[in-house]
Amino acid sequence: MQEFLNWQTDPLLVDPEPLAQNTWLTANNLLESNQSEKIFTANNQFNLYSIMIRKNDFVTGERIIQSFPYIILDQELITKIRKHSLALAEKTYNYFQKSHYTRSIRDWQKKIIAYLEKQQRLPFPLFRLVPSYEKFFQEKQTVNFQSARGEDFQLPLYLTENLAYLTGVVIGDGHLADYFINIIDSSKVHIENLTRLLEELFKSKTEFFEQPNANAWNVNILGKWVVRFFNFLSSQPIAARKYLALREPLIFQSNDLFRSLFWRGLMDADGSYKRVIGVASASKRLRSDFATFLTQHQIDYRFYEQEVCGGLTYSLNVAGQSRKQFAKLIGSNHPDKQQELQSLLSRKVYRFSRRIHTVRKIGTWHGQVIGFKHGKLASGYFDFSNFPINIVNKGKYIRKLRLSNEHTQAELAEKLNIAQGMLSKYESNTISIPIHTFLVLLQQYHLSMENLLSEYSILTFQLSKSSCCFPVKPKKKLLNLMAGLQFKDNGYFYIIGGLNISLEEYKQALSNYFLITIPSSMKFYNAVLRAFYKEFFVLRD
Repeated sequence: MQEFLNWQTDPLLVDPEPLAQNTWLTANNLLESNQSEKIFTANNQFNLYSIMIRKNDFVTGERIIQSFPYIILDQELITKIRKHSLALAEKTYNYFQKSHYTRSIRDWQKKIIAYLEKQQRLPFPLFRLVPSYEKFFQEKQTVNFQSARGEDFQLPLYLTENLAYLTGVVIGDGHLADYFINIIDSSKVHIENLTRLLEELFKSKTEFFEQPNANAWNVNILGKWVVRFFNFLSSQPIAARKYLALREPLIFQSNDLFRSLFWRGLMDADGSYKRVIGVASASKRLRSDFATFLTQHQIDYRFYEQEVCGGLTYSLNVAGQSRKQFAKLIGSNHPDKQQELQSLLSRKVYRFSRRIHTVRKIGTWHGQVIGFKHGKLASGYFDFSNFPINIVNKGKYIRKLRLSNEHTQAELAEKLNIAQGMLSKYESNTISIPIHTFLVLLQQYHLSMENLLSEYSILTFQLSKSSCCFPVKPKKKLLNLMAGLQFKDNGYFYIIGGLNISLEEYKQALSNYFLITIPSSMKFYNAVLRAFYKEFFVLRD
C-alpha cells in the first residue's frame, strides 16, 4: 500500500504539533538545536514552506485554504500539473486528513483544475505535493506569491544584505501586526528609503504617511506572509510586546557582512550619534548580544542602566577611541545619523581619569580585579600550559630529569627537536625555556605540568624584557594585591592601592611579592603580569 504524506508528519513543517502564534519555532530555535537543514536547502536557499506554513494553519477553521499563500505558476508547469491532477488530488486528500478541511478526492481534483485553469496558481500546501516541487525553486532568487484575494508579493530565497539591514530596522523601530509591519522614524527621507527597500525585496503593497501630531513618518508593508517571514527570521512576536523576545538573530551570525548590516539597521532605528555613539533598549539580551559583537571586533564600550516609566532601559555607549573603528564596521544608512556620525568622528576624543585619591575613596573602578577565573584552573593550579611565555631558572630541574632517565644532552635535544647548544643554555639557566618546549620535555618523561607545579609554590616567568614571580595556586594575598591595580588599554598598570594602606606600602608589597621594580610614578608596565591579569582574573565591568 502506498504511503502518502500528511501534514502531521510532513518533515518540512517544523513545529512538533499545532502551536499558537508566538509559540511556534523560529530560526533561532532551529539553529540552537542544530536543525539548520529545516531552514535551508542543500543549495542554501530558504525552505520557504517551512517558514511560511505552520501545523496550526491546518486546524484553524473551515476556510483554511483561503488563509494559505498561493504560488504563481507559468503555463508550462500548469499544463504538466493538469495532466496529473487526479494523482495530485489523491495526495492532497491524504495530506489534509485530520485537518479542519477535508474533501473527497473528486472534489479536490475539481478544485485543483479550477485553480490551474482560472487562477494560474495553487495554494502552497498543494504545490508542495507536486513532483517537480524542489526543481521549481532551482536557479531562482525570489518566488512570486499571491494572497487568496489576489494581492501580489514575493519572498527571497536567499539571505541578502538588504534583508539583514531591514531586519535590524524592524527589530528597532518596527512593529509586527497581524497583517502588516509598521516602521516609524522622524526622518521623511529615511522612511522613503526604507519604503523603496521593502518594495524591491517583497513587491508587496506599502503605505507611506505622516504620523499626525507626532513629527514622524510611517511606512506599512502589507501582508500576513511578510509579517510571518520577519517573525521567523528574528523571533520578534506578532501583535504583542516585543522587548522580552528581542535578540540578535542567529541566522546572520555565519556571515560578518550580514551581521554588521543587521546592527547597522538596529542603530539606524534605535541608535544615537549626537554626543556619543550609543544605543538603548528595553531588552538586556539585545544589548548583551551587541556587546559580544563589538568585543569580537575589539571595540570598547560601556554599559549603563536607568529607570524609565517604571522599567529599566539598558544602554551601551561606544568608547571615544573606538569611534572610527565602529564607523568602519557598522556605519549608517540613515541620512540624519550619517551626518551626526561624521560630525562626531571629526571631534577630538578627550580622555580623563579620576584622581587616584578619588578612586581609592570610591573603592571600585572599571578593570579592577574582583576574582579568579576558575575555568582557567587545572586541579587547583593556574593552567599555564597554553601560555606563550618562558619559565626562568629551571635548569637544575631539567638536568635532574635528563640524568635520572640516563639521557645525554644530545639525545634529549633530538627528542625536543632543538639544538644541543640550546638545551645546554636551558640547563645552565643562561636563557629561559618556553612553556611549550617545557611541556614537550615533560611529556618525554611521562610527566605533566602538574608534576612541576606540585614541587614549587612560586615560579618566575619571562616575557619580552619583563619578568615576574607568580604563585602556582590562587591565593588571597595575590587577589588583594591585584585588586589595587587598574589596567589601562595602553597596557600600563595604574597603582590605586587600598584605603587601609599607604601607596608607598602598597608599592613595596607589590615589588616584594612579584619581585618586580616599581617606579616612583603611579604607573608601570610588566608584560608577564599583564598576561596573567588578562588570563586568570575576573574584572569589574
